[in-house]
Amino acid sequence: MKKILCALMVCLLSISAAYAKGNFKFAVSEDLSYDDNIYLTKDDKKSSFISSTQLFADYLATFPGTALKFGANANVGYNAYTEESAKNNYVNAGLGLNLGNKLFNIDEKFLYTADPATSELTDRAKRINNTAAFRLKTSTDKMFSLGFIVSDIYDKYVDDDYSDLNKNRINAGVQVHYNLSPKTSVYLGYLFSKITYEKTDINDSTGNSVNLGVTGNITAKVKGTAQVSYDMRDYDKEKEGADNNPGIMGYLLSLTYDPTFRDTISLTGERKMEESCYANNRYYISTEVGVDYKHEFNTKWSAGIFASYENMAYPRSVDGVKRGDDFIKVRPSIGYKFKDNLLASVWYQLKNKTSNCDFAEYTDNKVGVQVKYCF
Repeated sequence: MKKILCALMVCLLSISAAYAKGNFKFAVSEDLSYDDNIYLTKDDKKSSFISSTQLFADYLATFPGTALKFGANANVGYNAYTEESAKNNYVNAGLGLNLGNKLFNIDEKFLYTADPATSELTDRAKRINNTAAFRLKTSTDKMFSLGFIVSDIYDKYVDDDYSDLNKNRINAGVQVHYNLSPKTSVYLGYLFSKITYEKTDINDSTGNSVNLGVTGNITAKVKGTAQVSYDMRDYDKEKEGADNNPGIMGYLLSLTYDPTFRDTISLTGERKMEESCYANNRYYISTEVGVDYKHEFNTKWSAGIFASYENMAYPRSVDGVKRGDDFIKVRPSIGYKFKDNLLASVWYQLKNKTSNCDFAEYTDNKVGVQVKYCF
């Protein structure tokens, strides 16, 4: 079913692209960096110089006489390591397609990467992630309206050693909106989800979530979404020593604040149950918040800093210890624009995970320089 759904969405988006009128933009970048802990381990660290070469393509179009917009973006790159090149070198790729207006949106995103999927995982294993989503709102002008959400998220690893992590998640939800204005609404919603693993069904589950939130232009300078929820999960099969029917309070934040024309502050955050493969823990509770600040000094120089904190709480004890991790990420950068189409930046990134389980701890420092040319 999921393959049919994704195929139909890709066909619809492709047909739409044929009728839309727009322009292509391209870019190429080279990122040279040094990483002092490429395997994210506490002991026996391995360092490497890394070259990441990326090619980007973007297409944005409108349908004449309508408010309908179509967007597409793609990237492909090669990542080369000086440490164990045969093992670590890999190709990455991405594709995004979007079609919509103020009432509906169809979105398709494909990702091929070796980056870890969650903060629990540290191995750089090649994997595929495909997300297809459809959203519909019946009205933005009336006081009350309905919203509908359907999505499919598919995760698959290339190496059979990680096949236990292959899974599919289907979401379907409905929202009742109170429209404060055409661009702002408060909503009450319900979301159903179903997680199915490919190799074994012991961790298959059904989820139910009730949420309350506000979305759109919240103030004159703040836009985005803020939501609180109560999330429940029922596992299809009982597992001895595991939490089979958990429920937690959750939240979702995605806000952007523009205090001046030179400054942008983005606030993100989420509290949710994340899938886990640690002992008899079927999940862990991830509580995360992040801030991204960008400033333009003038037409040439800019700077930014991203900082995030994540607490990872595991519900079940192992050998008398209930695991808890704290994960911090900080990434400052400085950019310089030689021309409108030629940019360069210097950046540093810190990842630090502390835990009451020694094997989960690590510190990783990475520094690099990037040059990007747009055409």
